[in-house]
Amino acid sequence: MRNKQIKLYTSLAVLGAILFAIGGFVFTGKDVNTVSGLFIGIGAGLFGLSVAQIIVIVIAEKNPEYKRKASIEEKDERNIAINNKAKAKGFDAMGYILTILMLIFVFLNADLSIILLLVFAYLLVYGVFIFYLN
Repeated sequence: MRNKQIKLYTSLAVLGAILFAIGGFVFTGKDVNTVSGLFIGIGAGLFGLSVAQIIVIVIAEKNPEYKRKASIEEKDERNIAINNKAKAKGFDAMGYILTILMLIFVFLNADLSIILLLVFAYLLVYGVFIFYLN
């Protein structure tokens, strides 16, 4: 099982490096600047995530005590409660941040489609909140 995970994360790391290279060296010029940034961002994120997971798997294989402690901490009710409280605080902050960002875009006379996308995202987040609240 661990061997399959290492192969999966290795192939994802290679894919991330390829996407990064394509974004940095293939898509050059001002016409494809957005696509280049997208490829670089996705590639770097995928590469970093994969390498981190490979390191965690290798450490867990070499140190079974670490694996046992990590498993216990992951299922600990106190850690779950702390994690949920942090998510709640982040959600509260996101509401204020998105509101301020929408107002800034309105005052800067940004394109209406950008403002409407932000409003849609804001309403979607609160719609999901209300759905799970019920």
